[in-house]
Amino acid sequence: MKQFIFFLIVLIVGVRAEANPGPAPVPAVANAVAATTALANAGAVRLQFNEIVTAQDHTDSVLVIFDRYDLTGAGVIYQRYAADAGQGIDISAVPAGKYYVTIRIRGMYSDEIEKVITIKSKKSEKVRVDLKTK
Repeated sequence: MKQFIFFLIVLIVGVRAEANPGPAPVPAVANAVAATTALANAGAVRLQFNEIVTAQDHTDSVLVIFDRYDLTGAGVIYQRYAADAGQGIDISAVPAGKYYVTIRIRGMYSDEIEKVITIKSKKSEKVRVDLKTK
């Protein structure tokens, strides 16, 4: 029993000596400033479709995925949208940069499009998406 207790004490002391303290906590003010800076450098994009089903009884859903062009951020935006009455989708607060954009349309009309889009800080971009007719 003494050997078991001694083993546990040595194990606890050894693990404690090897443990890292971890990252230093970041003050909440610094997090707020970083979030504000990210939103200040954000832009907006409107995806305009040539035709999509927006009947009163049925609306196709559109999955939009933004992946960074330099492959450092996957799924910066990964969200499902519904087209508005003007046959488009408005996406705001997109961080400035170049992106691979995957657009998947699901419903009565089904299609998948990939494009390269550049979002500029504090600017609104309009991207025309031509869908294939069936």
